[in-house]
Amino acid sequence: MNYQHLYHAGNFADVAKHAALVYCLNALKRKDKAFFALDTHAGRGVYDLRSAEARKSAEAEHGIQLLRERGANEPALADYLTAVGALGERGRRRLSTYPGSAALIAAALRPGDRAVLVERSPTEARAAERQLVSAGRLRVDNGDGYAALKALLPPAERRGLVLIDPPYEDLDEWRTLLRSFAEAYRRWPSGTYLIWYPILDAAQRRSVHARLAALAIPKTLIADLAVHPDDAGLGLAGSGTAIVNPPFGADLALRSAYEAIHRHLAPTGAGYVEVARLTAERVAQ
Repeated sequence: MNYQHLYHAGNFADVAKHAALVYCLNALKRKDKAFFALDTHAGRGVYDLRSAEARKSAEAEHGIQLLRERGANEPALADYLTAVGALGERGRRRLSTYPGSAALIAAALRPGDRAVLVERSPTEARAAERQLVSAGRLRVDNGDGYAALKALLPPAERRGLVLIDPPYEDLDEWRTLLRSFAEAYRRWPSGTYLIWYPILDAAQRRSVHARLAALAIPKTLIADLAVHPDDAGLGLAGSGTAIVNPPFGADLALRSAYEAIHRHLAPTGAGYVEVARLTAERVAQ
């Protein structure tokens, strides 16, 4: 694949996606019972914001770095900012690294918790193995994340989450994703699933929502945040996350967090926040 997340690490989409991920991980930790986490497209774990790639795109400057400067005192963002280490870097100090989803999951594990992080690129998988440290049981697999959904679910722990966050470079990505997710859900209907998707324009966003709704899976929450008008033709206008079986309180917590992110990162009058139930508690079959 040509996609290199190092160019995009710490951008507004990472901020939105990881705020939702941190909330769901913390919700699992409300109970002492062990949980399982699966990241199907894990990446390298930790990204160097001083690298040539990150400096070339400067996306973190308009994402996590700006949010740290403007939103450090937002209560709705406290858990997320703590997880990425931002609250400890005040004043003129800047984040030199940004933790991707794999690093956030690894850091959240307690003794007894377990996670499998799957990454197709051998180079990125090796980097994750070198960089990630966890109190729980952690494994990095170099392989196909969609195949892992079939191989690893349901987990022995019976509770936990799955993050599906592909680069969307394959023209058939959505077909593969929805088929694989639907099969995974049938095997493990009680798990929490987070599916990230880019928001490019209004028509594409409506199509994504329609395809997710057509699965007729109950308890599906969509959390969308755009920092640009979705008809501006700027490429990535926003970040969307569908959460199946969201933890209690997710609707209000994510709406508050996303409104704070939007307030600090979006140009005046641009973009929007939508956090709403796509499907009901029960869906007629």
